[in-house]
Amino acid sequence: MKNLLLLFGFLFIYWLADAQIVNIEGERYTTDTIGWRGNYNLGFTFGKQKVKYFAFSNTAHVQYKSAKSLYLLLGSVDLLKSSDEEFVNSGFFHFRYNYKIKNWLRWEAFTQIQYNKLNGIRLRYLLGTGPRFKVVQIEKFKTYIGTLYMMEYEVNKDRTQKLLQGRFSGYLSFSFRPIKTVEIVSTTYYQPKFEDMKDYRISTDNSLSFRFHKLLSFGINYRLNFDSRPPEGAATNLTYQLENKFKIDF
Repeated sequence: MKNLLLLFGFLFIYWLADAQIVNIEGERYTTDTIGWRGNYNLGFTFGKQKVKYFAFSNTAHVQYKSAKSLYLLLGSVDLLKSSDEEFVNSGFFHFRYNYKIKNWLRWEAFTQIQYNKLNGIRLRYLLGTGPRFKVVQIEKFKTYIGTLYMMEYEVNKDRTQKLLQGRFSGYLSFSFRPIKTVEIVSTTYYQPKFEDMKDYRISTDNSLSFRFHKLLSFGINYRLNFDSRPPEGAATNLTYQLENKFKIDF
């Protein structure tokens, strides 16, 4: 098993964990250009050492921007398993609409479906809306704050727990571009339950990217998630992930 885990480490170059909060801020194209943007990644591995193993990763991002509106569609499916153990089995689909009211103010609405077997989530459906504020915008530095209300329907892995609840979804995001080809992006989410503020989730996502070409970049990303009251059957309430990746834009 140790050799298998080491092999997976070389294949994927990350610690195996997966987010319960999807970082949408890290996926936006912050550009004034009107039109379509997007990227797509697909990978799979199959092999055998002491045991057979299989890995599959599929992510897609499509974005359309007009003078006043932004449409964003994201999807991801990840699976990593051996013949006798499953390490990752998760996925999500997210759609978001963003409308420009003022230069410093946007209104957002979103819907999302996700699952994460190891975190005890058989199904989680989200529907939310709220304002997004541009707090700082200078040549190399931008800061945004979002304050959204969302409804959440959740079914745990064993179907023994079904929850319908309202949550506040707030985030603070900043980006810093010291030079044209290097960008640092950091986003932190806080999502407490309205009826019980001790039931909350925190997620922080930090990335450093290097652009080699207008269509090609390389990035290092670290993500940490904490859920004070994870779903029944969850393996842990704290997860983290470190990954390196190449990205091709279109």
